Amino acid sequence: MSLSQRRQFLKTGILSAGAAMYGGSHLATSAAPINPVVPAPFESNTLTNALDKAISSRAAPGIALSVWHKGAEVYSQQVGYANLETGTPVNKDSIFRIGSLSKQFTAAMLLKLAESEALQLDDPVKKYLPYFATKESFSIRELLQHTAGIHDADVDPRTIKATNQIELAQLIAKQKKVFDFAPGTAWLYSNSNYFLAGAIIEHVTSKSLTDAGKALLFDPLKLSKTSFDVAQRIVPYRAAGYALSEEANLPFTNAGYEDMVLNGAAGGMISNASDLCRWHHLLLSGAVFSPESLAQLMAPGLLRNKRKASTNRFSPNDKMMGSVDYGLGLLIDHESTSDQSAIIHHHGGVMGFASMLVSHPASGLTYACLCNADTNPKLPFRELRRAILTSVLKPVPVKS
Repeated sequence: MSLSQRRQFLKTGILSAGAAMYGGSHLATSAAPINPVVPAPFESNTLTNALDKAISSRAAPGIALSVWHKGAEVYSQQVGYANLETGTPVNKDSIFRIGSLSKQFTAAMLLKLAESEALQLDDPVKKYLPYFATKESFSIRELLQHTAGIHDADVDPRTIKATNQIELAQLIAKQKKVFDFAPGTAWLYSNSNYFLAGAIIEHVTSKSLTDAGKALLFDPLKLSKTSFDVAQRIVPYRAAGYALSEEANLPFTNAGYEDMVLNGAAGGMISNASDLCRWHHLLLSGAVFSPESLAQLMAPGLLRNKRKASTNRFSPNDKMMGSVDYGLGLLIDHESTSDQSAIIHHHGGVMGFASMLVSHPASGLTYACLCNADTNPKLPFRELRRAILTSVLKPVPVKS
């Protein structure tokens, strides 16, 4: 099929299978609260309107939303299309790539290994990855909290030969620039931190990241829809990923190829909205870790001078984060709520997909929103946050 034929095929698929998506109906399902026994402290119509707006503004072909309250799913809605070329709608079982939401699972895997005394989070990384033996010393904990200073990988995905996290870590060790700053002196978000974390998991367990995840977390917790992605594997209900187009009559194009094995521990996982909410409920209710381990997961990252990592962000672009802290794979926000109670969250973005997983433990609220388009300003993340957490957020200032 020529490029022009392919473009016409995709255009036809969008305009026929998705005609309603850009007009009236948008294949919404389960739009009402599904567990009236557990009352939800938000207006369901507000959530529906936010999703309607996102679809009509062409923010993404499809969106899945699950909201849990005190351990029960109280709202579930899916809108739009999981695959534009086949006209397959998003449904409750649709599987999305979740990008950097993967980081909290990687951190949890290492914490599980620490609980079993296979390692300690304050161990130097060079103990497990000897190709860092001649580099400045940094710990596993500093990797997970983004204070190790590791420069983001200077690798070309088109030519890279790595097939696992250990091989990728070896390439990072050979980079011309390994560090952006001295370990433990500042905070900078870097996927390379988690590539190295994944390599440690592979080394300690003698398993692939996929198999280690199943053994340590996914099987014991019955997270049957959650796993590390393998491109060759057939995944039922897998959603296709899309990029936004500037053409008015062709709002989306297929997302470019990305090797999820290389994204691995930093962003290589797949899941559905309900499984992610179940994960956060189990995690934050104490069903996964001992109280001591959970406290480590939630503790704000510290620099070696014992100051919070949030007080010295390396990149000027991160100043907008304010005092939001980073624990082990999770963002911890105390400044957005009226009573300074914590909001635990993370965003995920990988080619063709955007995701958000948010919990407010004090109220028992958790929600996951998964979209099959690149991150963009029209996605409904802000509106959903304000609608679902309306009872705990600070009031929006009234403009004079």
